[in-house]
Amino acid sequence: MSHTPEYEKLLVELNAGELPVIERKILEVLCQAPKGLTRRGLVRIVFGQEAHTNLGNDTKDRKIRKAIENLRNRGIPILSNSGKAGYKLDTDPENIECMVRELKSRIIHLQQRVDAISFYYELFIRVPDANRSDE
Repeated sequence: MSHTPEYEKLLVELNAGELPVIERKILEVLCQAPKGLTRRGLVRIVFGQEAHTNLGNDTKDRKIRKAIENLRNRGIPILSNSGKAGYKLDTDPENIECMVRELKSRIIHLQQRVDAISFYYELFIRVPDANRSDE
């Protein structure tokens, strides 16, 4: 999958040393906010600026999400759920189990999608292409 030039620039900035700084700030902030913070709140506190009206186009918000993804991949229990906006650092075993169940459910649904697309590919693309090359 290709990335936009803006996203590529963001990745370069994060890989140039910005990511660990953002991660540390996020952990510090979430440790002091037991009820969690919204994405906008994290942008405001971590970067000292308000987020854009459209969070989807805000590079600072994207950096926050990349840092949280990185922290989660290292086992830091930063939880979020579909019902509430934002993130919180949570060591409650019940809440962690809930997040694990949600992630496993996503895996199952993604695998079903992969299987369906693979079936389509085999049936309508690969097999006809193989028959054409035999001609």
